[in-house]
Amino acid sequence: MTQFLSLREDYLSSNMGSNVIENGNSFGRGIEFREGAPIQLLKYNERSGNGKFGQIVLNSEALDILRTINEPLAIISVVGSYRRGKSWFANALHGRHDGFDIGAKVEGCTRGIYMWSPPFKLESEQPDGKTIQKRVIVLDSEGIDDPKQDENWATKLFILCLVVSSTFIYNIDGIVGRDDIGKLYLMTDLSKFIREPEVGDFLPRLVILLRDFTLENPASFKDYFLEKLKNVNPEAAKGIKKFFYDFDVFGLPHPGCKKTMLQRMENANTDDLDDEFVGEVEKAVKSIYSRLPLKYIGSSTMKGIAFVKFLQDTVERMNSSETSTLLSIPSEYESVIKFVSQEATNEVLEIYKERMGQLINKGKLPMVWNEFENINNEYASEARRIFSGKIIGSPTQIENFVEILNGELFKVKENFTKKNSKELTIYNENIAKKYWTKFVKIRLTHENLFENNTEFQKALKSFELAYEESMMKSPEAARVISSYMKNQYFEAIDYMKQLGRMNAKLAEAIHAREEAERLRIEASAREGELRKEFEAQRRERKENEDNFRHKITELQTNVEQQKKLQEEMRHRLNKETEHAIKNYERKCEQMNNSILEQQRLNDKEKRELIRKQEREFEQVQRSLVEENNRKCEELEKQLEREKIKNRDYQNENFQRQLLEEIETSRRETRETLEQMRMLTEEKGSRRGIDWGSIDWVGVAKTVLPVVLPIVFKFLNLPSIQI
Repeated sequence: MTQFLSLREDYLSSNMGSNVIENGNSFGRGIEFREGAPIQLLKYNERSGNGKFGQIVLNSEALDILRTINEPLAIISVVGSYRRGKSWFANALHGRHDGFDIGAKVEGCTRGIYMWSPPFKLESEQPDGKTIQKRVIVLDSEGIDDPKQDENWATKLFILCLVVSSTFIYNIDGIVGRDDIGKLYLMTDLSKFIREPEVGDFLPRLVILLRDFTLENPASFKDYFLEKLKNVNPEAAKGIKKFFYDFDVFGLPHPGCKKTMLQRMENANTDDLDDEFVGEVEKAVKSIYSRLPLKYIGSSTMKGIAFVKFLQDTVERMNSSETSTLLSIPSEYESVIKFVSQEATNEVLEIYKERMGQLINKGKLPMVWNEFENINNEYASEARRIFSGKIIGSPTQIENFVEILNGELFKVKENFTKKNSKELTIYNENIAKKYWTKFVKIRLTHENLFENNTEFQKALKSFELAYEESMMKSPEAARVISSYMKNQYFEAIDYMKQLGRMNAKLAEAIHAREEAERLRIEASAREGELRKEFEAQRRERKENEDNFRHKITELQTNVEQQKKLQEEMRHRLNKETEHAIKNYERKCEQMNNSILEQQRLNDKEKRELIRKQEREFEQVQRSLVEENNRKCEELEKQLEREKIKNRDYQNENFQRQLLEEIETSRRETRETLEQMRMLTEEKGSRRGIDWGSIDWVGVAKTVLPVVLPIVFKFLNLPSIQI
């Protein structure tokens, strides 16, 4: 890293003295001037003393610049023989004479590969008429065929620039001779160096610059070049036509300036150069930008992170052998696609966690679930949108990546869901405790006990109304009140019964009613949670479908944008798209079936609960009637026997007394039954239970004859249990 910084500082300081890099020497003539300066992307370390072969070393500072690029990339590599004006033309691409080091020494001045920083933005029109913004990276490579250059490195450099570029500019002498074609002979059989993917446009657009072309301009520079190359190396000419079905050739005449200016072209004035030369340069630059293709990885555009990973993997592969080794582009692509997906997943998860974490950090919990879900949906949607824009690959791969992301988002959401649920429970428990103490607990003491059941029921109603008004409505709130009905209600009822403020039968009826109400509340809470989950799944499914369709549209646009469009790619894309859509439909159907099954089970559970309640109340009614009938029959028999035994006046007086006491007992029984009727009507109307279905008139007719306490006292019959 220090070496790279030192190299750049030396480079800048050597040029800053003349103020060239800072102010810039504009070329003009309609070529846009680009601000910036070159930075070394990579260099080559020659064979070391321990006998190991040379290694390509990447500059981490340059890689960091590239990683920040979120637009599709167009990568131009300027390659060719040294001392042929290659670096000057790279400057001309930026609308300037200066920038990349030109130098006037016999040896080449560029070592390794330099890139222009920052990569500039360029708008271009798509086939569908839409305008997109791309980032253009211009790479100025070390001159090939330098006498001091390692031959293996020269070959690796040529192949590396060919692999990473979307436009490959090869700069050679205008008179195409046997010694002037540089590394173009490698075009004879690129399969020795590169294994291309089966589908997709992989190789860059080829541009040949014939420098210092002094002959009469031919009708077609392309035909001229192929004819001359065929005379020198027929196989190379055949290879170029095979691998590059469309390419451009430009003939650039001599600049027309003196030798002293040629040695300092960074200081040149455009007006001092030959008009024909300037015109041809302008024509070549504008043509290159008008047909500037993007760098693709399959049917996806390559962006900063993907390009850095691809470059690193390619360099690592080249460093594994002294000579050039076979580069498997499909394998490199697969590695890049997975890496980009993992990086995108990590990035959006961090964004999602940070946004959701603000709910805790800013003390916004607890919150009702509707508000929680709205906030979560906003943050999750943002994460999915960013993720969809970053991932690359085929439709099948994208579908799998989205599934993985959804799983990770669900895990993170679960943590925040549990925290909110816990806070909701605590909040509602505190509310319940506050109002239970205020309305009920304060009257459950010997000194201040409820006088009767009416007062007790009024207090319960006040507690429930106050809780309902102050609680945060949620399944947690329902579970809190359900817990009170199961525990505190029962304890209070038992306490009232022990102290004689409520008889056993009334307590039993209240117990049964409150238990039924508790079960109903819990069932309603489960139904609410199911509805919430269903809505979240529906919304997530809709977002995924929208993002997926948008991504497929993007991939289809990319396929159309690639000049070398192969029918296999379109067929495969359509096939995988259909497969992915079928998977989505199948999963949606499974999800809907699962939800319907859950609803069916929930409805069945509610029906069984209602039937159970009805059976329990019918059993209580039958038991009460049967017990009273049995005891009344026994009492009537005993009274009849006593009438036969005691017919004197004294017994008649006692019987009158006994009848008066029976009447008193009947009156007390009527009052108790009336309290039970009022209680059930009030609770039934408030909680939706049909207590009016119980035959209270029948119960009253049966209970009224109950005179057991008085008769037992008179007859002294301890064997009969009340």
